[in-house]
Amino acid sequence: MTPKDIPIYMAACLLITLFQWFRLKTVSKKERAAYLSILALCWVLAISLVMNPGLPGPTQFVNVIFKPLGKLLDH
Repeated sequence: MTPKDIPIYMAACLLITLFQWFRLKTVSKKERAAYLSILALCWVLAISLVMNPGLPGPTQFVNVIFKPLGKLLDH
């Protein structure tokens, strides 16, 4: 995947969002806001990972958090 592919994936996400938006008309505004905020967060994460693929993933984040706990339980 290259940075040239970003507009294609963004267009696909937009089409999916438009399709889902019509299905979300019966839900509350809070649920729509939650959907849009999660979508925006995913877009930012996806674009940052395409631009800088060396960023640590969620597994490394969990390892950093729980490694001290694992050492305590190991003894």
